[in-house]
Amino acid sequence: MRMGLPGAPLLALCLVASPGAAEELPTRFEAAVRGGVGIPIGNATGETSRTPSGTHLADLVSWTVPFELELGARIGPAFVGGYVSYAFGKAGSALDTGTGRSANNVRFGFEVLWHLGPDRPVDPWLGLGVGYEWLNLSVTTPDGTITGTVRGFEWANLQLGIDFLLGRSFRLGPFVRSRIGQYDTGSLGVINPQGGEATGSGDIQSKTIHTWIDVGLRFSFLL
Repeated sequence: MRMGLPGAPLLALCLVASPGAAEELPTRFEAAVRGGVGIPIGNATGETSRTPSGTHLADLVSWTVPFELELGARIGPAFVGGYVSYAFGKAGSALDTGTGRSANNVRFGFEVLWHLGPDRPVDPWLGLGVGYEWLNLSVTTPDGTITGTVRGFEWANLQLGIDFLLGRSFRLGPFVRSRIGQYDTGSLGVINPQGGEATGSGDIQSKTIHTWIDVGLRFSFLL
């Protein structure tokens, strides 16, 4: 039977409404671990009468090796969740006078990662996060052990990465991240050879912006 002109719009509507559209991505639990190298840029504190050029962050810690855990949900193409990170560090030149030195960096916060090809073998993604950071330092001298901590908000971390699919549930790929923050408060402690201890803390009077650049690998699991 021939279909006249009035039937053409109905046929077109049926073709458009046919089940050929892509299915929505389901919401899935996602966990990830990261490892890499962190490079400090900028000053930990600003200009003061004792340090006219400020305290360079790299003088306190030369680099770090962060290990990070992320937990959250993959909602469509976006990962939404939290993270916690611990980084071993190499103490900087400002601590060279000590016989024993240590540095570590602790972070936690919230992030969103937007995947551009979540169901493709190669999946580029962009990320944005906020958090809080502690930098812990220690140096041992003949006169005792000096410990110091500076902490403050990580206002933003900007991320780029690529995931390579390893089956339905696993992803692995490189990432680069820029973390922008400011240390607001600090504390100092001294332990003398006899075991006596003195501590103090307060706001950092001369605040300034610093940055960390992280490069590494991210491995994720979707359930």
